[in-house]
Amino acid sequence: MKNNSNKTSKNKRFLMSRKFCKFSRKAQTTIFMLIGILIVIGGAIFFYSTQKAAKPFEPEIRIVQEQIPVEFDPIKNYANDCAYSIGVEGLKIIGQQGGYISFADKTLNKESFAITQNPTESDAVPFSKNSEQKIPYWWHLKSANSCKGDCKFASKRPDLRQSDNSIEKQLERYVDSRFKECLNNFEPFLEQGFTVSEAGKIKTDVTIASSDVAVLVEYPLNIEKQDTKSKITQFSVTIPVNLDKVYDLATKITNMEIKHRYLEKHVLNLLVAFSGVNKEKLPPMSDMQFKFGSTTSWRKSDVKDKITGLLSSYVQLFQVDGTYNYERNIFGSELKQRLYDSTIIPVANSSFKDMAAYFTYLDFWPAYFDLNCNGERCVPSSANSLISFFGIQEYRFAYDLSFPVLVEVQDPFALNGQGYSFNFFLEGNIRNNKAMPADFIPLERAALSERSLLCDARTSGNVTVNVVNAANKKPVDDAHVLYTIIDESCFIGSTDSGGILTERFPVAVGGAVSIVKDSYIGKAIEFDTKLNADGSLKASIQPIYIKNLVIKKKNVVKTSQGWQFSNAPADLSSKESATVTLTRVSSENELDFSSVASYEGQSTEMEIAPGTYAADITLVLDERIVIPEKQKCVKKGIFGEKECFTIPKVDFGEKSAPGQEKFPEGGLKLNFTIKPSDLENHGTLVLYAVSIGLADVPEQSRVIEDIEQIGKIEDYSRIYQVALQPTFQK
Repeated sequence: MKNNSNKTSKNKRFLMSRKFCKFSRKAQTTIFMLIGILIVIGGAIFFYSTQKAAKPFEPEIRIVQEQIPVEFDPIKNYANDCAYSIGVEGLKIIGQQGGYISFADKTLNKESFAITQNPTESDAVPFSKNSEQKIPYWWHLKSANSCKGDCKFASKRPDLRQSDNSIEKQLERYVDSRFKECLNNFEPFLEQGFTVSEAGKIKTDVTIASSDVAVLVEYPLNIEKQDTKSKITQFSVTIPVNLDKVYDLATKITNMEIKHRYLEKHVLNLLVAFSGVNKEKLPPMSDMQFKFGSTTSWRKSDVKDKITGLLSSYVQLFQVDGTYNYERNIFGSELKQRLYDSTIIPVANSSFKDMAAYFTYLDFWPAYFDLNCNGERCVPSSANSLISFFGIQEYRFAYDLSFPVLVEVQDPFALNGQGYSFNFFLEGNIRNNKAMPADFIPLERAALSERSLLCDARTSGNVTVNVVNAANKKPVDDAHVLYTIIDESCFIGSTDSGGILTERFPVAVGGAVSIVKDSYIGKAIEFDTKLNADGSLKASIQPIYIKNLVIKKKNVVKTSQGWQFSNAPADLSSKESATVTLTRVSSENELDFSSVASYEGQSTEMEIAPGTYAADITLVLDERIVIPEKQKCVKKGIFGEKECFTIPKVDFGEKSAPGQEKFPEGGLKLNFTIKPSDLENHGTLVLYAVSIGLADVPEQSRVIEDIEQIGKIEDYSRIYQVALQPTFQK
């Protein structure tokens, strides 16, 4: 049986194993005895004034299973709710602002932006005049609108992962800055008797996974209520927003614009379709009339207004092939059909069938516009002959146009049906009736971390993972399967109702498959996908049960022959309470598990799983225990002369308030095994503690040597381990 003494080293400070030396004839014996007494007394006082701290859970993967007493669950749930609400809040802001949490706070967003009220001369567009909401361009003309020849384009799209200003990192900083404010010093729990103190700094880790966003907040807290203490170090939530796919679709839409200039082509089609030698139409790019003179002219400002109206009406017709909101309409007019079809962006990827994309231009986003007119009035160039009454009217108008287009990518099923939106701008740029030329350098999907590259490179054959309950051999559904190499983890998927997951894995050497599910002890199994590219893996994980806990005591009583152990179990009195910690001896590939509970005479609940445990019980008596002052005489010298001295009174409750005396009357230090059948077939676990019956000894009969019994709890636990084994009740 594995020795767990290292895991519970703190508790050893409570144990007094020092024994009194026998009196000798020499004078020094008295001094040594007094020193020994003081050490024993000090040790006993330290024992009952210090509470045991359970060994913190040390997760091997990012998903944490930290065990705490059941009564502290509301605090952990409260903090988890804060992590979730702040994470959702941050994600919504990031979605509203094209991947940026703030444009003003440089501690959250380290990217610099040039922003003006002229959207075509900015890196981002204010949603409306004086609006705090700003949305960046993922592709735009970086140079001034008046640039000639050497015009530069740029993108303000943030990285999704890895870099210091990625969306992941920005969200981490946002949660860090808002988490304490949300907790509000745990005020709702203070009136309930909880004490919560900070034991470390906040550090958030955000992982944008393949289908959701995981938020892990490390914030060590010491929690106490009455005699129960615990430490919570981590809070984790999963937010159902498929930001990875949203970002992927947004990137594809952007790259299609960079490569194919579909915004510009569509608007050029509109300019042609709605132009003609007619005052009610747009000035034509190229037309010629053979007639003397012309009565057709346009006002430049009117032309701009008409183009703005066309942008407002027709930009919204853009659709992305294969998305949730895609629907191709059929028109009887060839012109209408041609214009309509020019709005279809051919991503044609069925993986985006649960995503929607919308395009918008609003007339309060000023477009840059110029037309080669001589001032405000736009007229054709004419060649007339007064002799032959012959004339030529040539219409050649060159349009210069830059306009912002808002793209909104939606995940309508995110946040449990509430939906999630992600906004960004693209800029269309036309010069001299043509789309402005730009070298096509596609934006990479993301600046991925090694972990993300690991997740993307699933090139093995199908690997089948079969997960069963180790106690009853039944399949375990919804067990999360991760593949880990060194410190990088990739979420593979979850098991179905039959406990089966069949998926491709990254091909790598020396990896491990981790199986994690709530109410089960997680397991990590070495699995070399390079050698088992088409293999299978079977894993059994131990269930965690919630059982009723009862603690009884077996007394050590003082008799005329000395202190003796009694095997008769007894209930705890109303003045007795116990704290129990069960630390499970995990196998090499299992996650650590421990459980803590407080018992005050009534059945309480405790989490427990099959396995071998090191039990540590502290038994406390709420009663003032006093050992009276005594005279002690010893023989001294060769003639046996007596030397007497006074052993002072020991009062264990002297400094305690009335009704709050605490005496460490006993406990338990024992290893035992819980079988699966014990937990499957029974509802109550009964543990036995050793109780030193010093309170049952009349005060005047107590002597300082009686305290030595407190230091023998471990000895009694070892000697009478058979009698102290736990039992089960229905």
